[in-house]
Amino acid sequence: MANHPNRATLYTVLDCNGEHQVSGLTVAEAAREVMQYDGHQFEIRAAEDGNGFELWTSQFSRNSTGGGRPLVKSVIYSVADDRDAAEAEIYRKVIAHADWWKGYSVMTDEDYAARKAIFDAEMAEEAEGDK
Repeated sequence: MANHPNRATLYTVLDCNGEHQVSGLTVAEAAREVMQYDGHQFEIRAAEDGNGFELWTSQFSRNSTGGGRPLVKSVIYSVADDRDAAEAEIYRKVIAHADWWKGYSVMTDEDYAARKAIFDAEMAEEAEGDK
């Protein structure tokens, strides 16, 4: 089913093993899911030079012994002046590079459903052939 032009595209997050984590997320929710895995944290801060906004992330899970360290500036940023526009751009960049976070991947719910249908059909064929 194609998305209606007035509906937001929803996303599915997969872990590094390709295992389904969650579906039905907005861009921002998918980005947060990726960045906050296992207790990691992030902040979007105004750039120190006043030109846009920058993504700051934790190097370690807050659940680990190294988790108390300060956040570090990542390579993801936006030069947009408007915070909402900058956050939207940063979230799009995060889901485009989700593999930087423990090998995660993000795809549209439609793409996930199509891939799952192909996989399920292949598994059904194999099961039928094993009879």
